Amino acid sequence: MELKSFLVLTFVSAVLAAAESPDSRIVGGDPASIYEYPFIVSLVYTDPVTGYREQRCTGSIISSWHVLTTASCFDEVNIEDFKIHAGATHSLQGGSNFDIYYLVVHPEYEPRNRTADIAIMMLYDPIGVTDTINVVYLPPQETHIPDGYPMRAVGWGYKGEYGPKNYFLYEFDTRTIPQQQCLREFENNDNIIVYDQVICTQAPGRSMCGDSGAPLLINNVIMGFFSYSTTCDDSVPDVFTRIDRHTGWILQEAVSPYGARSEGIPVRVKTI
Repeated sequence: MELKSFLVLTFVSAVLAAAESPDSRIVGGDPASIYEYPFIVSLVYTDPVTGYREQRCTGSIISSWHVLTTASCFDEVNIEDFKIHAGATHSLQGGSNFDIYYLVVHPEYEPRNRTADIAIMMLYDPIGVTDTINVVYLPPQETHIPDGYPMRAVGWGYKGEYGPKNYFLYEFDTRTIPQQQCLREFENNDNIIVYDQVICTQAPGRSMCGDSGAPLLINNVIMGFFSYSTTCDDSVPDVFTRIDRHTGWILQEAVSPYGARSEGIPVRVKTI
């Protein structure tokens, strides 16, 4: 296990060096492009009464048939009211829209404290690879992630805590913090559990705020996606669902048994 952790960490470090190294907000981010992150998609919700459309959550393409996001994105709403908006820097315009066939929620998901906050959407029709649409790599199971490690968060939202709302992709660099430090930050909140299936990050002047499912990356490897925080500033950590703790479930329990909607079409999920 130590050798595996060392090899994975070495790979992750090399990748980072090569790279030079439901409302939606990123506070203090910088403009990004879909060409940099072609796997990222906007989950667009249409109110069934008013017809109002909004980018409610973010997802990541993991195969031509599957999109990964948080289970909490679908709390108290119907999946029929969502579409996947892919291939565009703008959260609502341009690109292509895809219908969701069904949703697989992690069996241990707990809405109250966001335990196992992960879900996979399967599409009616496959997504074709283009310059602006592609898949993201999943990390190996049980990847070692050191404290203070640099990562990048990407999503849609506001430039500041109180707006104005921005419909274009933003990104910011952040770092992991120790689990015990993260636990102390939330110790007075009974609805939040900090445990080994999450990654906590913090960056001066930069924060996620409500953009459920926004990916946490090391280059083209998705290490986590945003689950929750309690403020829209940098005073408390951002908490991400940790992907490597769920890689086995994604491959064995969600993707493989169901496969593609059309029989005979192989499903390929990329891992490092």
